[in-house]
Amino acid sequence: MILSFFSDSLLSAFYQTSVTEWLIFITAVIYVILAAIENVWCWLFGIISSALLVYLCFTGHLFLESGLNIFYVIIGVYGWYQWLHGSEEKTELSISSFSIQKNIFLIFIGMIIWLPFGYMAHHYSTQVLPYLDAFITAFSIIATWMQAKKILENWLYWIILNGLSIALYAYRGFYLIALLSVIYTLLSVTGYLSWRKKTT
Repeated sequence: MILSFFSDSLLSAFYQTSVTEWLIFITAVIYVILAAIENVWCWLFGIISSALLVYLCFTGHLFLESGLNIFYVIIGVYGWYQWLHGSEEKTELSISSFSIQKNIFLIFIGMIIWLPFGYMAHHYSTQVLPYLDAFITAFSIIATWMQAKKILENWLYWIILNGLSIALYAYRGFYLIALLSVIYTLLSVTGYLSWRKKTT
């Protein structure tokens, strides 16, 4: 009985999903799959899905997520160029890895970004779940920059961030985007294993 009610509610939620959410879902899945196999065309689909998410998050009062996706659009162009011409020889960029010390430094930077973002969103906006959204925003900026530079550990950051995004989007009723975050989490694991294999 409970299972039937849950499945009916879930189906109803998916039937009510907007065309925008479906387009985000499709382009975002393509983006992560292509990124995991190190295909440069991932950035095009990332730019498209991020541009659509700007609108969706803004209408859902997830203002930091909306701003984050504007950043994704901009860094998508940067990442596209970096992957094609980012090495010192102006050739295709290779995967590299950061030391534990560098990752600790990046985590420290993320914390510095997170707390002011969360405070301002909590006190000066109608932002939903301000500190959670701020945390995802702060560390997503770092993880996206790492991905643009083809730093292996970016996938470890994304595993955590995508896991947190499941709760954020589900809370706002964006169930398809929450499902997308589940897929992102699984593909982030795949991406990490795939990239690590290429560095050993």
